[in-house]
Amino acid sequence: MKKIINLSLVLILVVFSTNSCKNADEIRTRALASIPTVIKIVKAVSPKNLGQVHKSTVVEFKKAIDGEIGILVDVRTPEEFAKGHIEGAVNINFKKRTFPSYISAIAKDKPVLIYCRSGNRSGKATFIMQALGFNEVYDLTSGYKGWNAEKMTIVTEDNAANKKLQEQLKTEAPKAETKVGKTHQIDIDAFEKLVKEDKVFLVDVRTAKEFAEGHIEGAINVDWKDRHFAENALMTISNEKPIAIYCRSGNRATRAMYAMCALGFTEVYNLDQGLKSWKNAEKPLKTLEIEGDIRHLDVENFNNAILGQAGKLIDIRTPREYEEFHIPGAVMIDYKNDNFKTEFEKLDKKIPVLIYCRSGGRSGRAMKKLEKMGFRVYNLDKGIKKWRAKGMRIEGNNIQAKDNGEEGC
Repeated sequence: MKKIINLSLVLILVVFSTNSCKNADEIRTRALASIPTVIKIVKAVSPKNLGQVHKSTVVEFKKAIDGEIGILVDVRTPEEFAKGHIEGAVNINFKKRTFPSYISAIAKDKPVLIYCRSGNRSGKATFIMQALGFNEVYDLTSGYKGWNAEKMTIVTEDNAANKKLQEQLKTEAPKAETKVGKTHQIDIDAFEKLVKEDKVFLVDVRTAKEFAEGHIEGAINVDWKDRHFAENALMTISNEKPIAIYCRSGNRATRAMYAMCALGFTEVYNLDQGLKSWKNAEKPLKTLEIEGDIRHLDVENFNNAILGQAGKLIDIRTPREYEEFHIPGAVMIDYKNDNFKTEFEKLDKKIPVLIYCRSGGRSGRAMKKLEKMGFRVYNLDKGIKKWRAKGMRIEGNNIQAKDNGEEGC
């Protein structure tokens, strides 16, 4: 019997979640496996013409300011800017849908120095700026908080350069043109047609709670507000089809669209006015549903658990199956091997395990054994077979391999 997830279960899940070139996918996979920082991942998977991003400490950022190498941009809100900012900065609000257009008012052939409160917004802004063709960006990784903690100079008075820019933006906002990939703002009819014809990989960039309460059927959730959006997008989203994204009103998805192009996604469609337009047109929405025990998670919930690092991801199939294809980040402990229990005993039982097999049979049996051993276990319902059917990302030596059935069963 299906149970629609109620608010309490949504909160549980929130805790758990907080035609392209094959070479690009392979490089992306290797980057995720071996390179810890977002900017290195971007350099590994994006077109060669992307500009440089310098992740800067307070000392390095101040040196760049003192050297007058470029324009200083505060990407916080006007309210935050008015309470205190770095002297000489102009203000372009990252939280607004207009950010890609407004930042385009800044010269792209000279370095741009950006900062926000803590480094989260500015980090995402660098992807957008790369997609828009900026040659060089300096990002203050610790943000205004770090600057203030080092007792660097701050001011509250506005400056002539910012006043001039704000007047310019009111009267003549530039048009944002992406330099990598392709971006499309499309209306509800065009968006629905793409989804119905299965021509796109559908992504909801709202929070896990919003997603659970109602989303377009077939969508996968990758939260734009999560500071790890870039890593999560690369880990989850397939680039084998164009990407179609949406949020609540079009604001978050507009910025996510440009960021995704810089991350190496070749074509991204954004639903103009977001899910608000979908609801106004009385189009159907799907709430997160699961069958039976909530420990058996469907693809959407299992993916959110992975992205939220809710536990250790373990593939319990055979080595041959694992080598052909598996979920990125999974380690293998073969359920059919005599050392299955021994290998699990090496793990910390305080950390939950996220397990899967081909279709859910082996993992269902493994779940019972592991719970008796003292593990908290979450199982991918219907296994990697359902994961692949949903178009989720996999990696391995033969990702196009046909489903030949479970070995040893």
